[in-house]
Amino acid sequence: MQPEGHFAPCKFDAFSLDPARGTLRGPGNAEHVLRPKAFALLCHLLDHPGRLLRRDELLDALWPDVIVTDDSLTQCVSDLRAALGDRAPYVLRTLPRRGYVFTAEVQRESPTPAAASVAASSSASHNLAALRRDTVFVHPVESTDSDPEGIRVAAALTEELIAAFARFGGLQVMAATDAGRPIDYRLHGALRAAGPQWHATVRLEDARGAALWAERLDWPEDGSHGVPEPVLQLLGSHVSRQIELASLRRAVSKPMEERTARELCLMGKDHHQRGTEAETLLAREFFDRAIAADPNYATAHAWQAYTVHRAITHGWGAPTGQAARDLALSLARRAVQLEPDSPLCLSRLAFALMLHQRWEGAVETARAALASGRPAHSASRSTCAEVLMHAGHAEEAEAVMREALLLDPLCPPPMRAVHGRALLLAGKVEEALPDLRWCAVRLPDYAPCLHSLVVALVEAGRLQEARETMQDVVRLRPDWVPCNHTGLWFFRREEDLARFKVAFGVAGLHSAA
Repeated sequence: MQPEGHFAPCKFDAFSLDPARGTLRGPGNAEHVLRPKAFALLCHLLDHPGRLLRRDELLDALWPDVIVTDDSLTQCVSDLRAALGDRAPYVLRTLPRRGYVFTAEVQRESPTPAAASVAASSSASHNLAALRRDTVFVHPVESTDSDPEGIRVAAALTEELIAAFARFGGLQVMAATDAGRPIDYRLHGALRAAGPQWHATVRLEDARGAALWAERLDWPEDGSHGVPEPVLQLLGSHVSRQIELASLRRAVSKPMEERTARELCLMGKDHHQRGTEAETLLAREFFDRAIAADPNYATAHAWQAYTVHRAITHGWGAPTGQAARDLALSLARRAVQLEPDSPLCLSRLAFALMLHQRWEGAVETARAALASGRPAHSASRSTCAEVLMHAGHAEEAEAVMREALLLDPLCPPPMRAVHGRALLLAGKVEEALPDLRWCAVRLPDYAPCLHSLVVALVEAGRLQEARETMQDVVRLRPDWVPCNHTGLWFFRREEDLARFKVAFGVAGLHSAA
């Protein structure tokens, strides 16, 4: 719970802060923009003026239920000092190896009506936030060997598993010390040495102890106590995916009015990834319900932006045209505002910017999503790859999709189509065909795949198959005319657009010439 004065405006040194409005003003009434965590740090310091705040206390206050490194706090302090400028030494004092003291005098004002409203709803907001994540209890990894080295490695593996899973936005991770708190899932592990390698088994159970999934990890015994980062990333992705599937099964069995915003999102995502018009429109209903249940749930806004995009690319749903572009961009921006470091939210914003032909911003945002420091699920990686390839970075996009397929080999068919198109635009036509054919067989009405398949078949010299595929394209959208930035074609480079137009002309759509 926030301290009582947390939402009241205040003054300190040459600055004034209105937490409810989120504004910090300095000398000359100049407004200073702070990142969300730096802003939260300042609010916490203002609530405890003159008191030594240890680094571990600040980490717990700013990142509850999430394990982060000291570097995260160091960056927040650096951001705050930059905003305070020349007054920083007179406001915030650092005590080496001990912590920080806010040394300025703080003058509290009466809460504004907006602040009072925020304070009154803070408890409800906290409860909503708790429903956005599934809880996972990580049991200590057991060492089947009694030697000290095996025990040390098992303890290190426990900590690394907690840290790895805590980076996934949909999970609330609890360690052994949290026993007794309500949980949804449990993770068990066992470790043993076998010659030059370590072998570990990891088992996921539901709260009743029923096994849901298990995996085995192997890595060289190279003298370090840790698991290689790629292994942890792959394991985290698998565990997150299995928890989503289990939570989805649980949500389906509930009455609609009892489903949480997260459960509604999981159901919407499941329908959306089936890649048909009917399923996409059904997904929009679920995301609408999720936003109504929890208006500040970033994931719901991001996925709703995804479904609105299909009104532009596929003609599914309303609004269409520029109104759909504007709505999708608004949803994506709201998602990023609520969760600035989320790969999902950033990837949707990148795609929305691409549809507005803001290419530089789209590419920059897609790369930011992939480098945010939080694991990007295969869907987010696929979206970033689409942006990159259509912006002229096909080889970079293909590398992103290779990693996405490694993390999620059972991904929905549209992601295989994205990989195929990336290969196609990178000039690897024969390599593109298997993925595009695989998707086309499973989703015969998925136009983005069919468009890419037509081009790949023409360029591979398989003209009869290309003409047959073109018939399916025409069947889906008889009135569609090839045009850049309309429907399914969004190319920054003229040479990429020319390849598609020429191939469509050869395959029988003469208006493409």
